[in-house]
Formats: sequence, C-alpha cells, structure tokens
Amino acid sequence: MENIENPFLTKAYVSPKYFCNRNLETSKLASALKNGRNCTLFSIRKYGKTGTISQLFWQNPDKNNAFVDIFSTQNVVQLANAIGKVVMPKLETHPQKLGRWIGTIFSSIKPSISFDSYTGQPSVELGIQTEAQAFKSLDELFRWIKNWGGELWLALDEFQQINQYPEKGTEAHLRSLIQFCPNVKVIFSGSQRNLLVNMFTDYGRPFYQSTDLMELKTLDKKEYLAFIQNHFENGKRQFEEEIMADWLDKLRIHTYYVQLAMNKLYAAKPRKWKRRDYDHFFYQILAEQEVQYVTIRNLLTDLQWRVLEAIALEGNVEKATGKDWLMRYKLGSASSMQAVIAAMEEREMIVREEKGFRLMDPMMEHWFKQIYSPGKYF
Repeated sequence: MENIENPFLTKAYVSPKYFCNRNLETSKLASALKNGRNCTLFSIRKYGKTGTISQLFWQNPDKNNAFVDIFSTQNVVQLANAIGKVVMPKLETHPQKLGRWIGTIFSSIKPSISFDSYTGQPSVELGIQTEAQAFKSLDELFRWIKNWGGELWLALDEFQQINQYPEKGTEAHLRSLIQFCPNVKVIFSGSQRNLLVNMFTDYGRPFYQSTDLMELKTLDKKEYLAFIQNHFENGKRQFEEEIMADWLDKLRIHTYYVQLAMNKLYAAKPRKWKRRDYDHFFYQILAEQEVQYVTIRNLLTDLQWRVLEAIALEGNVEKATGKDWLMRYKLGSASSMQAVIAAMEEREMIVREEKGFRLMDPMMEHWFKQIYSPGKYF
C-alpha cells in the first residue's frame, strides 16, 4: 500500500496517482510496441522520460519489461553486464530456475547469483571481463530470449552513450541482435537529442529508420495545474491558481523543476499566504540551489560562465552569434561563440528550442536574474 507523505515526487516513479498525464505518449508507445515497431523517445533532460516509460510499463502489466540505464557505461563490457543484470531476473524470478537458465545460456563466463535478504529477489552478476566475452554473451542472451518465446519490452535509457564506446561495431552488433529477435520490443531513450536522433535518421548508421521517433514535450499547463491543485487540496494546503500558473511559466513547465518547487512548497504547508510570501519562498528555493551553481562556475571557463549569464538575462537568445547580442554582453567574436555554444549544448547546460537558446535549468535562469536585478525581480 502506498504511503507517500509528499505527492510531488522528484525521484523514482511510484504509481499513476503521482504521475501527471502523458496518456497520449504512453498510448503511442504501447501501440507501436504491440504492433512490432521499436521506438525512440527523446527530450530535454529531466522532462520525465523515465517516468513516462515507467507509466507505460504500469499500464501494461501483462508485458514482461526491463529498464536498463546505460548512462554510466563506458564500453561494451559494461553494457553487456548492465543488460544481463537487469533482464535475467525479469524473465525468471524463481531462484533455482534462474540458476539453471544462466548456466545453460552463457558459455564463456561464470555468472553469480545472490539474493536480497529482505525481499528474496535474485541479483545477477555476469562477470563479463573482455570485449569478446561481451559480444558473445549478448549473442547468447538474445538467442535465448528468441527461443524463450515470451515477449519482452526493453527500455535502453541514454542510448546515445554507446557513441562514446571505444569498441567499433557495437551499434551495428546491437542492431543485428534486435532485428533478429522479434519478441524483444525496444524503447531507445535519451536526452542528448542531436546525438540520439542522428543514430536513427542518418542513412549511414545501422539503426537508420528502424524506429518510431517521439519527442517528449512539456506537459499541458492546464492539466498540470489541475494535478497540482488536486494534491494541494487533498493535503489541505492553500492553492493559488494565479501564482501557481506564474511559477509554471517561470519554470517553463520543465517537469523536474516544477516537481521540486511544488515538493518544497507542499512541505511548507502554505496557509493564508500573500503574494509576497510566495515570492519570498520562490527566492528561497533559488538560493538553495546556489551551491550547485557555484560548483558549475568552477568547472567552466570565464567566457562559458558569462555566456550562461547573458542567456539567462535574455531568457531566450534567437541567434547566439548575433552581432547585437555579442556586443551587448561583450562576448567576443561569432567564431568563438560557436565553439562555446557547442560545448554548452554537449554538456546540456543550454538547450535549443523554437524561440532560440535558453538555459536548461530554469531555476538557474531566475537565480541569475535575481542577482542582477534583486529589487526588480521580486
């Protein structure tokens, strides 16, 4: 039974009760997978891709599913270990059967199985050590899944990470395994849009035109407000629609940052607050992020930091190499700016949208604005 003290989650998915909408997206994903089409799901970081996939799996309990986050993997060895560790216990939870399966599937390694002392759930460590073992183990795993006969919905999160692997042929090898294993339906997801989308739209790449492409965009503002209002009123908190709408605009309806702000506001238990109370509390939230921003400052060059400042103060920059903008903030030449923008995009510090460039973190944007115009901003 769920026992959630604060309904505005900022970490793991719990259930539909604490998840706002995405019904259209999950319906499209489910339709594609059920009809044999793999999907590529992409968005700005922290828009809710993981939650959307978790919601999809919740809505389809009859489907075996596995979510593998490969963001931290650096080579095909780590990839193979990550996939095997997640997939195997999902297909068989009975300890003895799982042990027999693993013994018959993998010929070149000696996996180990352990069990959680509290839940009794099995945990698998494949122990893959070399590139050759990795490719062979993936072959054996997918061959076994194909003969197994059941259907598996497999989500590979931050899939663009394989672009960084030193081994050549990883992308083509995975494409071949997935293509000839029809009972595995795959969702490739990631936040580095250009890197990920190019993998599926570049004619010369192995995954060219092999999936449905879907971009996860901002939630509908009215629906998000209704979601917030429902939880605030159920929790006997004061809900001011005009102020909450303003907060959503300030935070660009960026899911994680809205959830974070609402989590903190819900915990503060607002009652009989006036506008100035909300403004002050919003500033407090920004101030709490300052440690992170100072850390970021220490990791960037002076020019990179000044570019972040300038974009924040503008809100949106239509053309990053525009002469007027460069001169107004004394940012140097257009050629040097192109290199800075490319580096900031790669680090996901800034994002490119229809209105131009903006900071990925909307709280950071308003933190900068508060520094430069404290009396005017609040």
